[in-house]
Amino acid sequence: MSGKLKITGNVLASQKLQAIWENPEEETEKVSFAGAPKDSDESAGNDPSQLGDMPAALKSDFVFQIFAERLGEEPELAKKMKVVYNWNILQGGKKVSEWTVDLKSGSGSIYRGSPKSGKADVMLTMEDEDVILMMLGKLNPQRAFMTGRLKIKGNIMLTQKLNQLWQEILKSGRAVELPILSAILADRPFDPSLRSETCFVELGKRISRLPELVEKFKTVFEFNVTKNGEKQTQWILDLKTDKGMLSRGPAKEGVTPTIFIDVDDDVFADWILYKISADQVISSKKTKIQGNSSLVSKLLNSLKLTSKL
Repeated sequence: MSGKLKITGNVLASQKLQAIWENPEEETEKVSFAGAPKDSDESAGNDPSQLGDMPAALKSDFVFQIFAERLGEEPELAKKMKVVYNWNILQGGKKVSEWTVDLKSGSGSIYRGSPKSGKADVMLTMEDEDVILMMLGKLNPQRAFMTGRLKIKGNIMLTQKLNQLWQEILKSGRAVELPILSAILADRPFDPSLRSETCFVELGKRISRLPELVEKFKTVFEFNVTKNGEKQTQWILDLKTDKGMLSRGPAKEGVTPTIFIDVDDDVFADWILYKISADQVISSKKTKIQGNSSLVSKLLNSLKLTSKL
């Protein structure tokens, strides 16, 4: 007995939960966690009055987007589950977003808001940061549930099955974005005052789909994001290593940037969202480049992909 888990109440019930989690096929009991959303919350949908102030993007948004892309390419995934999951995403205890993972209708679908028809089989409530940690395998779902970080209303075994399916996708390497995005998403929370925060995640997705960039550039770029002329954040784009890597700065030991780009937060975001061209980024008075500016232009033009933000 290590003393790391303290139980007040029915110890046998806790042991049963452990057995259920380890052997999901053996039990079909419904479990309702105290504090989970009430049934009436299911109709909240995307009503701003119910969801609160919706941020431009949450970390969990990217996980659901990747999951949706995988489901689009592998519709057979839905046939393994036949379940509807409703996710309520929190920030600081306040509901800020909602997603439905429908693996029951047709070839499946993933979308914002509550289920379009009927009720979800499982409702899950979790902080945005914890969703990322759990999906990246850095937070054990059982521990999250036992400590109240994951609240479940419905069939707990179906939650375990969803996690197993996601972990299968992770280990298979089919989600090519995750090796680059994992480090970014597991890092500190996004700064909501900077549009570029989520845009760098989109940049990471583009890089993951263009592994030839390493051979093409063989260069390390340092991006310094400014706002009102003041430096806010730093990002390192390493196109020398393996298939490329994007991370928050400063550069790690052994990684030496040779091109430095000071770029305004709004300018960078507008480029990612295709509101301005690469040439407009470079010619902006809010952009300063130390190093080969023609290589920067070549890089920005090489990263033109359809945005999925």
